[in-house]
Formats: sequence, structure tokens, C-alpha cells
Amino acid sequence: MTNIFDSNTEHYQAEIEKYTGIVGKNHDFFVQDKIRLLRDSFSEIGNLETLKVLDIGCGIGLGHSQISEMVNELHGVDISAESLKLAKERNPNVIYDTYDGNVLPFQNNTFDCVYAICVMHHVPKLQWNKFVQEMLRVVRVGGKILIIEHNPLNPATLYIVKNIELDRDANLLTAWKSKKIFRNAGADRTKVRYTLFMPFDHAFFRKIDRLFSWIPFGAQYIASARKLE
Repeated sequence: MTNIFDSNTEHYQAEIEKYTGIVGKNHDFFVQDKIRLLRDSFSEIGNLETLKVLDIGCGIGLGHSQISEMVNELHGVDISAESLKLAKERNPNVIYDTYDGNVLPFQNNTFDCVYAICVMHHVPKLQWNKFVQEMLRVVRVGGKILIIEHNPLNPATLYIVKNIELDRDANLLTAWKSKKIFRNAGADRTKVRYTLFMPFDHAFFRKIDRLFSWIPFGAQYIASARKLE
């Protein structure tokens, strides 16, 4: 996985654009949807301006310029040193670190929220539980962990994932599976919200998208949980 992302850093966004274009939107449309999901989720924890947040598998730091303005402190980690080099150039106010993909380089109870966007499907299945346990270890008691993932129940999602070189190792997981992994790792209050039912960037359609958020056929979903002890 490291070699794939290191060798494709400069072409990452262009590679994705080729296939997101089939629904008539560039990649930024999908980035902005995730930023809205994160903002909603962060607001459930407390005052956004006080939050210390970690992005696991942050890659080249897409969306970090906006996310870092929302919160008090944003950290990003990735196994790809080349991706982080570009992320640092783009977002000098974000704190970046490499990690080995197993143990996060932070003390217990460090963050208010720990999230991973479209990362779990690159993690080997046998390591899913360990991955979430690490998220829980570094988030504080009362804090939140969350993932945003591709929904394998959506045909368009399956087509795009199948054709993107960077997703050649992908093991897509359903929202139900994500919730089960969260619970097995010791998290509480798990919940899921589906998103991207319609590729239209307009307030009206975003409201429709939210109304449909319980239906398990959106292109992606956000799964979250709390650390209560």
C-alpha cells in the first residue's frame, strides 16, 4: 500500500477525477460533502474552536485548509511520506506525522475526535479491529471516532472503486460491518448516516440527501461512535 500511494502522489486527484466525472462532478464536490459531514459530527462533541482532531490516512491533505479553520488543532498522519510532503506544502498550519500503519504516534486520550476518510478499505481485514482500537486509544473519554467509507451497496460506487488503480486492494465494508467493528473495539453509541444520493451541489438537494440519510444506498456513509470509558 505504501508504494502505491508514494508512486501516485502527484496524480492522485487526476486519477479520481477520471471516474467521479461519470456523475458530472469533480472531486472537490465530494471533498466538500465530507467537510460538511465532519462539521456536523464535530459540533456534536462541543465547541469546534476548542477541538483537537486527528485525520488518519490523510494523504495529501485534501480539505485540510478548511477543516483546520474549523477546529483548534488539526493533526494528520499517513504511511506515505511523499503524500505528507505535499500536504505540508499545502497546509503549513496542520501538524503532520508519518506512522507505520499499526501504532499511532500519540499518547492515550490525546484527541477530541479521530477520523479516517476512505482508509479502512485499504486496511487488511484482519487488522480492522486493531485499527479501530488505536483510534479509541488516542481519543479522549467522551470523544468521538468516525470513518467515512464507500458503500458497497451502491452500484456507482462499485464501478468507480473497481476502475481506480489506487483502490485495487480495496476491501469494502458495509455500514453494519463498521458498526460491529466499533462495538467489538469497545466503542459506544454507534450510528450511521448515508450520503451522496444525488450529485447536485445545491441546498435543496442537500436537504433531500439528509432526509434519505437512513436509507442504506447512498454512495458513501459516515459511521461514528463514542469512547465512554
